[in-house]
Amino acid sequence: MLQNESVNDWLKLVKTNSANIMQTLAEKKLNPNNYYLSQEAKKRLRWLYILYHDQKGNVSASARKVGISRMWMSHLKQTFEHNNKDLRCLEPESKAPKNTGNRITISKKIENLILRIGDDSLNVWGKKKISETLRIEHKISVSPNTVNKYLHKRKRICPKLSLKNIKAFEDKKIRDSENILLKVKFRPPKILKDYAPGALIEKDMKYIGKTSKDHVGKHQENFWRQHTEEDSFTRIGKLGISDGQTTEIAIAPRKSAKKRFPFAIACENTDNGFENNNDFSKELKKENTFHFYSNRSAPTDNPRVERSRLTDDAEFYSRGGNVADNLQKQKEITQRREDFYNFKRRHQALAYLTPMEFYVLWKKNPAEAYTITAKWQEYLKKQRLRLATSGRIKKKEQIETLMKFIDAKLKHKKEEVEDAKNQLINCKLCSVA
Repeated sequence: MLQNESVNDWLKLVKTNSANIMQTLAEKKLNPNNYYLSQEAKKRLRWLYILYHDQKGNVSASARKVGISRMWMSHLKQTFEHNNKDLRCLEPESKAPKNTGNRITISKKIENLILRIGDDSLNVWGKKKISETLRIEHKISVSPNTVNKYLHKRKRICPKLSLKNIKAFEDKKIRDSENILLKVKFRPPKILKDYAPGALIEKDMKYIGKTSKDHVGKHQENFWRQHTEEDSFTRIGKLGISDGQTTEIAIAPRKSAKKRFPFAIACENTDNGFENNNDFSKELKKENTFHFYSNRSAPTDNPRVERSRLTDDAEFYSRGGNVADNLQKQKEITQRREDFYNFKRRHQALAYLTPMEFYVLWKKNPAEAYTITAKWQEYLKKQRLRLATSGRIKKKEQIETLMKFIDAKLKHKKEEVEDAKNQLINCKLCSVA
């Protein structure tokens, strides 16, 4: 059975994203002047949004939903309205000391030294690197935060040139847009792979070479496109054939897969192909399906649909007679392959059950189905360890002989190098390949 900690982490992520969305809505409605607010003020801003826009001014209902006392919510409402709805009144009272005359500050000499080090680095060094330079070269201890304070004070840092700030601003514009899509440029969490039927659908496209080619080379008309949608948990797959590669063509197999699968679809993982963007993402948004993207050139992010493609090549298309020159004929051939794959082909990962048999087992006895997936993951773990250790030098004698050769080579002793080289040959290390 899946661990509760992973489920809790996923729920925590969902709650965080919901709070971020509410924060965006609250600032658009109640902060038109874009005042800078502290985290505490932003929290109070969300409370006011719930009060004015969610509960229609009902103080008691808002306090119950937020989880604070009615008196505190009423006080916050009065303070906000008495200050002409200026959000700066939401800031908590400063805890900074009123008398800072006795505060220890760095000398002008150290300040100039900080600025000089920053200028010498063409203002590309950060606070941590400058702080370490002061400690190592000048024997002066200054905290990175203090360094950062004076770099900002003397305008040695330009936020507009910070790639981090630029990306954050672009992400904010996307979050604020009304057409925001349920998609992220990340591979899906590992927990989704064996969570439940429909939790994650892996999608990919492969080229199938036609038997008769009218064009030379890798011309697009020489190939059919097979669009594969496979459930990560049960391995139930849906195959679609087309003669093009556009977003509209990619949507058609997606709609067919939705009807074919005997369960709802929560998330879908695709590669970064252009056919999986724009209208395809909007189609997923209409169905409230979360869209993940694999990393570029990383087929291991979509492992199960990639494995099914390899199976199709090895067991079906390479056998001959399964590729036609007519599109309708090819669709009929592919449909037969899909039925065989889902109802007759047994999978080692499913304890040699067919995908449909495994789905029926999950409906009747989920615990047994999860036990099968756990055993398969344990088997894969052993395989990874075996492959990782198979390429290592294991014999202690061979390692010691190799170290003697390296020492002799580094010390420029020709006679010892020749002797060590002969020992490497004798211990059979040179013949291992």
